[in-house]
Amino acid sequence: MSLTEFADRPVRLTDAVHRKLRRAILSGDPAPGEQLSVPRLAQRLGVSRGSVREAVLQLVADGLAEERPRRGVVVATLGVAEARYIHQIREVLEGQAARSCAEARVPGLVADLEAALVDQRQAIALNDGVGYADTDGRFHALLAERCGNPMLAALIERLHTQMQLTLARVAEAPEHRRCGHEELERVLDAIRSGDPDAAEAAMRAHIRRTRAALDEPGSPRDGRGDEMGAEA
Repeated sequence: MSLTEFADRPVRLTDAVHRKLRRAILSGDPAPGEQLSVPRLAQRLGVSRGSVREAVLQLVADGLAEERPRRGVVVATLGVAEARYIHQIREVLEGQAARSCAEARVPGLVADLEAALVDQRQAIALNDGVGYADTDGRFHALLAERCGNPMLAALIERLHTQMQLTLARVAEAPEHRRCGHEELERVLDAIRSGDPDAAEAAMRAHIRRTRAALDEPGSPRDGRGDEMGAEA
């Protein structure tokens, strides 16, 4: 892990550390439940403890880390039941975002969604689960960002960040990737044609099936019974 890539950019060091740690957590290293030791991370990254401490607090605010008694801050875990609840909420919120985008016909959105799905097709062809998860997240983020409702976008972003703790492991299944891509194509078709009802229905169906995949045998758990591990 290195921060040299940020050396020449006009960005706060804390923000750079936060982004680096966030990406590491969503890649599964450090693992769920692992302590985020400020001294160790500061030494590893070659930055001040203050910058790391601020970044870790941001991760807590993101829902990617949590404070535990006598252990300090650790990488968050997500319970199976909690994941189901989040998907129930996402179904409503992201269905509305897709509807709003179809109604508004936002300039440039269709082209950006098409580009995300082109990259997703490539990830599927390469049997790349992480690439699939990244492009899925990109598609959802585009709809949230362009829906015209900043409060709705903020809620979706927070929930999606938490769900990234589990979604990549679901994305490891080739059949899930194939079905997910077809579902997003239907969302795109509805937005392209300006059909709000179809856009909302297609997005809700996509999230409903993903929620069902979390209940299937072999769904991601971290070995403690009802808590899911971190991957994205």
